[in-house]
Amino acid sequence: MIVRDRHDGSIDNAAISAGDATKGRASKVIGLYQIMLKRVLEHFFPEGRLDPAEDRSSIEFDWGGRRANFVIGEDPDGLGVSIEWFRSRYFFRPTSPTPFSASERRLIQVAAHVLDARFRTMFDLGTATRPELFHYAVEDFVVGEFLSPPNLLRVPIALETLRVAALSTYEARRVSTGVMLLGTTHDPSFPRHGVPESATPFDIRLSSLKSFHRLCDGLRTLFLVNRDGMLGSVVDVERWSRRVEFDEPNIACCPRIYAHHSRATLSGQHIGMVLTPWQEIKVFAGGQLAFAFSDARWRLLDIPAKFAVWKQAAGETTPSDLADRIFHAALNLSEDHIGALIVVLRDPEHSFTRLVAPGDRIHDGAARAGDDDAEQEGGFHGFSSQQIAGKHLLHQLVRDQNIDDMDPAVLEALAGVDGAVVTDRRGRLLSFGAILRIPPETMLPARAVEGARTTASLVASFYGPVLKVSEDGFLTMYLGGRRIWEI
Repeated sequence: MIVRDRHDGSIDNAAISAGDATKGRASKVIGLYQIMLKRVLEHFFPEGRLDPAEDRSSIEFDWGGRRANFVIGEDPDGLGVSIEWFRSRYFFRPTSPTPFSASERRLIQVAAHVLDARFRTMFDLGTATRPELFHYAVEDFVVGEFLSPPNLLRVPIALETLRVAALSTYEARRVSTGVMLLGTTHDPSFPRHGVPESATPFDIRLSSLKSFHRLCDGLRTLFLVNRDGMLGSVVDVERWSRRVEFDEPNIACCPRIYAHHSRATLSGQHIGMVLTPWQEIKVFAGGQLAFAFSDARWRLLDIPAKFAVWKQAAGETTPSDLADRIFHAALNLSEDHIGALIVVLRDPEHSFTRLVAPGDRIHDGAARAGDDDAEQEGGFHGFSSQQIAGKHLLHQLVRDQNIDDMDPAVLEALAGVDGAVVTDRRGRLLSFGAILRIPPETMLPARAVEGARTTASLVASFYGPVLKVSEDGFLTMYLGGRRIWEI
């Protein structure tokens, strides 16, 4: 608080008293915003850890709006970031051994910026004309600020509209819908097509109209909203995306079902949003699936960065796009909420027989019905000789095939069979539907806190990188007995 002197040079005691009173009230608000910072970071990074670096009693902040009330710096450990928030310092670090990516660091910066803007609205007359900052969820504003659209307010309004629509049903079915927020001043597919003067805003009032839910399913059709937030038209997303963008997105980093949504946002600062039949909200920007909202929280997906980590872990492969094929298959399975487990062995000669029993090995002659080893292994897994014989018949369908020989849909079908798909860096399909061998000393403590598929993933990751798809739609990578990332 700046205290002005009187004309005679004396101190204005009334101003000091007012300043002290305001400062006292501000200290309580600062305490609240310190808690809010922790909660917002936990919302986007539920497994992150915010630790105080030191304890400061000062509550100083910039009253005049000349500088931000936060500073984001480097963490000495190199994993996370340091945050100075109203002169209190914290370290925010991931619990996994993987450092925050560039996108995750930017998200932390944006979260602090949005909270600081809300704080200033209460004390700075220059920003007091923005009450909309308090009308919508702060996390939605963080998502919008991260995407940097021409009109920020459209993002939280559209997200609120989709979230309200998720509470509705149409003919006893959950609603799915979607919207494309134009970044250009006109519809790039129809430059002469303008928004009529009688157009309505795209907001939650539309959710009360039953026919509104029927017009657009979010997968094939999207509502088109202009830069002023007005509802323009309904478009076929595939045809619209082909009119406005001819480049193909990185197919390995995009689920098949949303390829056209991603293509539509490659340029023009357009933002796509879809409320899926699973009642999740997907956000597309910059030619990729950027955010997902499920289980009451936002997730920054950052798929290209996570794909790069997966590809590096897979190493040199034959064919060279083996990691791409496997990753894309796992993405498609996660969108369909089909559980799967895919293992890429680094040294199959050493690890394959340790991890996979004879009855599950495609290329092992001992997996025939009536074989003594197969009987023993079958007994260990609870399989009878008839079940082993049945598996052997299914193995004949793909014997001597490599993953690069298969259509993507066939690979996904194999991966969706209960059990694990095991391959090596040459793309040989070594097993599918396999019940992996897990040492008892590993199984018991792990299963106390994890499910069977997660336990198998942790054990298998000692032999090579692993992708696990859970039936709730999460895709997770494991390596060296640790979880590396999750989408």
